[in-house]
Amino acid sequence: MKPLHGIRVLDFSTIFAGPHCGQLLADYGADVIKVEPPKGDDSRQWPPFQTGEPGSGTLFLVVNRGKRSLALDLKQPEGLALVKRLAARADVLVQNFSAGVMDRLGLGHEALKALNPGLIYCTISAFGETGPMAHARGYDPMMQAYSGMMRIPQPGEPAPSRINIPLIDFTTGQNAFAGILAALLQRQSTGQGAHVEVCLSDSALSLQAWGLQRFWATENNQAAPASAQAMSDNVPYESFEASDGWLFIACGNNKLWQQFCVAIGRPDLADHPDYRRNDSRKAHYPALMALLRPLIAAQTRAHWSQAFLAAGVPFSPVNTLAELSRDPQVLASGLVQTTTSEAFGTVKAVTRAVRFDGAVDAVGAPPPALGEHTRDILQELELGDADIERLLASGAVAARPLV
Repeated sequence: MKPLHGIRVLDFSTIFAGPHCGQLLADYGADVIKVEPPKGDDSRQWPPFQTGEPGSGTLFLVVNRGKRSLALDLKQPEGLALVKRLAARADVLVQNFSAGVMDRLGLGHEALKALNPGLIYCTISAFGETGPMAHARGYDPMMQAYSGMMRIPQPGEPAPSRINIPLIDFTTGQNAFAGILAALLQRQSTGQGAHVEVCLSDSALSLQAWGLQRFWATENNQAAPASAQAMSDNVPYESFEASDGWLFIACGNNKLWQQFCVAIGRPDLADHPDYRRNDSRKAHYPALMALLRPLIAAQTRAHWSQAFLAAGVPFSPVNTLAELSRDPQVLASGLVQTTTSEAFGTVKAVTRAVRFDGAVDAVGAPPPALGEHTRDILQELELGDADIERLLASGAVAARPLV
C-alpha cells in the first residue's frame, strides 16, 4: 500500500506547477481526479506532440500521470453542482485559477470549508495574495528574470536568457506537495483542514537564499557578484572544455584540490605557494586557468572521468539530453520507465526520485485521455446511466467516447 492510499484529491490546476503537485500526490498513492474543461488542460495543446497530433502535448504527459480525468463545464450549474459534491468527499483540492475565479464560482476556500471542514485547500499563484504584484499572472521564465537568476549582460553580450528547465515550476509544485503533506498530518491532530498557499515568486526567492545571503554579507564592504555568474568562492569550481566536450569540476576544499592535482598529473601545483590555499587560488585565478584549461583540453572526457573517479574528485560531464538519456548511471537508476496508453501510445516517463526501502516505485498509470474517467467518477457519485447520458448531452460534462 502506498503512503497516500485512501486520500482523494481534486486537481483543478493547469500547465505545470499545480499539475506537478497533483502528480506527486498520485505517485504516492492518492486518487487524483483531474478536473478539466471540455477542451482540456491547455498543456494538451502545447507542442511538441507525443503522437504528432494536437491533444498529446508532451508537457501534459510530464505532469499528469496516475490521474483520472473528469471533463466538466464549471459554467453550467449542473457541472458546478457535481464539483461541490466531489469537494464534499475530497481530502485535498489544488487550484491555480486567476485570483477571484474560484470565489466567484462558489468554490473558494471559505465556501468549501463550510461544506467540508477537513478539506486541505491549496492555492497556487504567481505572486501570492499580498504586495503590489498580488493577483498578477506569471510563468516560470518571468520568475527567473524577477529573481535575479538571469545574468544582466555587459555591453555587447547576448540578452539575458532563461535556464533551460522549468526550475521554479518544479520547485513550486514540490513546495505545494510538502505543504499539503504537512496539512494532512496536522489534520490528524486537529480534524481541521487548512488553506495552503504557494506562489512562483516565493519559490524563486527561496532558491536565491544563498545568493541573497552572500549579497547581504558583501554589499557594505565589497562588490557583490553579478547574478547568475559563477557564484562559488572555491577554485576550481566550474566548467572546463575537454577535447571532445565539456565537464564540470568541483574542488570544494583544499584536500580535493590536492587530489585534483594528482589526477591531472601536476602534483607540484598542490603545494605551490600561489595555489596551495583557496584564497591564493582566487587571487591568482587568471594564471591558474592559463595552466589548467590547456591541460584539460588535451584529453577526452572519458579520460578525465576515469582519472577523477580514481582520485575521488567531484566532476560531471556537461551532458546533452541525448547523452543524459543513455548515461549508464541514469539507466542504472531505474527512474526512466515506459508505459503504454491507448491515447498516447508508448510513453517514457521519469518516475518519482524517492526510493522506499531501496526500491524505485513503478511509474503507474499513464496520463489520462481527456474525459477518460468521467463516467466512472459520476458513477461513484451514484448517478445512473440515464443521468450521465443527460449530463453528457447537455454539455455539463464530457467523456471519451465508449469504444
